[in-house]
Amino acid sequence: MKSVLPIDISGSVPSSADESDDSNITDWALGEFHKRYGTHITKDDVWEYVYGVMHAPDWRERYRHDLQRNLPRIPLADDFEAFRVAGRELMNLHVGYETVEEWPLECQVDGKPVRFVDGKFVAESADKLIAEEAVVLDENVFCIEKRMAWAKEGRKQVRSTLMINSRCALVGIPDEAHEYTVSGRSPLQWAIDSVRFKLDKTSGITDDPNMCEAWADTPFNLIRHLRRLVYMSVATTRIVASLPPSLNEPQESEQGSEPEEPESSSN
Repeated sequence: MKSVLPIDISGSVPSSADESDDSNITDWALGEFHKRYGTHITKDDVWEYVYGVMHAPDWRERYRHDLQRNLPRIPLADDFEAFRVAGRELMNLHVGYETVEEWPLECQVDGKPVRFVDGKFVAESADKLIAEEAVVLDENVFCIEKRMAWAKEGRKQVRSTLMINSRCALVGIPDEAHEYTVSGRSPLQWAIDSVRFKLDKTSGITDDPNMCEAWADTPFNLIRHLRRLVYMSVATTRIVASLPPSLNEPQESEQGSEPEEPESSSN
């Protein structure tokens, strides 16, 4: 029984085996999964399984160089269902990251926690939240000034705190939020690098991140967006940590072993 399949993420195999449909999983590929796991497996199941496997630490380590230049090989792991379930959960997180729960990060302005009281954002110590002394905030205090940045203690970055601007900060970011990365950067780091003021030198036009449709009218939605990125990142990290091994055999067994191609039918 083959332990790996040379399938790319679009499901392509030699053209003699290609039977097109909108699933991007060929009938040949589905047949290989049926041989290994049973005919109840659907093409959607295969997609979910593959997405789960492609997050498995042992798979990513084994094929870290191949992923940059060759087609990835998909192992037929012992526990199909564990990877299918994880793959579906990860898909839901990564596709729906804009609507997932918010991680309960504390938003602070001028070092004081922000609360929503009687329809207003206020910043004050907890014992003054309902007092007249509570500072009512203009929502522009949640806007980006130039670009967001990690807090610093001296020259050291403090990645548990994200500075939205000189007054506003998100505090209590867990280490797990930094463990999930895409192309070497965490989702929060991607946000820092991309959600910022950008000047197009040719046209002279400045891209203002505060005009993003998602939070242009309600600046606090930027805070909600960042909290959701943290939730998605932490949930991803925990799912990945729970995965069983995806590779069952020594690497040497994969060398020179290609799946048999179906014979071309001639008319």
